[in-house]
Amino acid sequence: METRLPDTIVQSYDDLKLDIYEGTLTLINPAVQIINKDDGKTHTDISVKKLVIDDISYWDYLFKHKIHIDELLIDKPNIVYYKNRLKHDQDSTNSGIIKINRPVFLDRLKIEDATVRIFDGTKDSLMLYTDQLSVEVDSITTNKKLITNRMPVAFGAYSAQTDSVFVKVSAYENTTIKNLRLEDKNLEVSGIHLYTKYSRAQHARMISVERDHFNLKIDSISVKQLDFGFNNRTLFITSNEMALQNPFLDIFRNKLVADDKTIKPLYSKMLRTLPFQLTLDSLKINQAGIVYTEKVKKENKGGTINFKNLNASISNVSNTYTAPKKTKIDIDAVFMENTPFTATWSFDVNNTNDAFLFKADVGSLQADHINSFTVPNLKVELEGEANKTYFTIDGNNTTSQVDLKINYDHFKVAVLNKKGTKKNNFLSAIANIFISKDSDKSNEGFRKGSGNVSRDKTKSFFNYLWLNVEKGLKSSLTGGKN
Repeated sequence: METRLPDTIVQSYDDLKLDIYEGTLTLINPAVQIINKDDGKTHTDISVKKLVIDDISYWDYLFKHKIHIDELLIDKPNIVYYKNRLKHDQDSTNSGIIKINRPVFLDRLKIEDATVRIFDGTKDSLMLYTDQLSVEVDSITTNKKLITNRMPVAFGAYSAQTDSVFVKVSAYENTTIKNLRLEDKNLEVSGIHLYTKYSRAQHARMISVERDHFNLKIDSISVKQLDFGFNNRTLFITSNEMALQNPFLDIFRNKLVADDKTIKPLYSKMLRTLPFQLTLDSLKINQAGIVYTEKVKKENKGGTINFKNLNASISNVSNTYTAPKKTKIDIDAVFMENTPFTATWSFDVNNTNDAFLFKADVGSLQADHINSFTVPNLKVELEGEANKTYFTIDGNNTTSQVDLKINYDHFKVAVLNKKGTKKNNFLSAIANIFISKDSDKSNEGFRKGSGNVSRDKTKSFFNYLWLNVEKGLKSSLTGGKN
């Protein structure tokens, strides 16, 4: 049968049923293969159990010169796409894959129980897999003009759901999702797991430069009033609110691997240079946990710090807002065992110097609670209590100024031997000469410190943050002898 399909699309079916009175066409086991023009290789293979085109309007076709269909049902499609096989036709123009002589109006599209697989031809070839995917879209239309756009159709209400999703994020990380539901522009995703697919030891042997090994689990993510489309061929995504419930992130960094010397942009630049327009009014993170382990010495497993009961409220996560709006992050959490931690962080995504302001309030901290990090990594054991610490960092992509004040009691430092098992009395005595034992001799019981820090642009924002805190602590504890 002659069709208007190009030569690169091959179609077949087992049976065709036509109900002229109802205007219904049914194809049994239709299949489509999309091939490359130059080498004839199939890069897309689609098979369907049943395809039903229901209630084709003869009146509209004959007298209004348009194609109007009540419903298109695609039952149990199996879609396989080989990304590595696709070769773009150099002679092709942006005229749409199919030429349309009449506008098409489809009241409802239903895809039921679909299976989708995408391969990339590498060793772990599967890039994406989902099954039991169902989609419904209303009020679909296309025409000669629309079909040449990046979004070749216009549509109304839509919904989708699936029970499982697998995505290969990179050569090292995968993501799985247990359930996804999209309805009335509200998205609910549950059972999210983003993880490094190799053990810490395997991962360290595979990488040539530093790359975090991590395991992230999120109970659920909800996105309200989600919308997307194209503005002048640029993708836009908008939402009123996004919320993450009970995320837990376990990060391991092996500092024995060579440093990654690539430039690390600050978050304001990352947002500003996104290849699409993002407008997210509010992002909430509820009851999160973070465990960070850093391995500096070969002879141990590394040192660990953690945050729990972390809640964050972020406004204006966007690259579309204009002044005076800023992105603002409010955080409260428990640091290590039981130390209250609150912070406010703000920046203007449009500021090309990436200026930011970070303020934090740290409650009572027993120094020995962070020995799990300092002993294995720094071979330093701390003693005493920091009753209250405040610091402010005013910085940009190049430099920053830190102001810190701390109230503490009986603070001591023990420098350990290389194995971290015994105290080096001589070095410990020298270190404590420069550290004031208590803070209560200064005004209001606080010792104050300040300093300037130059950013290492090959390091992350959190490294920049730590360098500022370190500078402020040294200044305050030693009375400026840093």
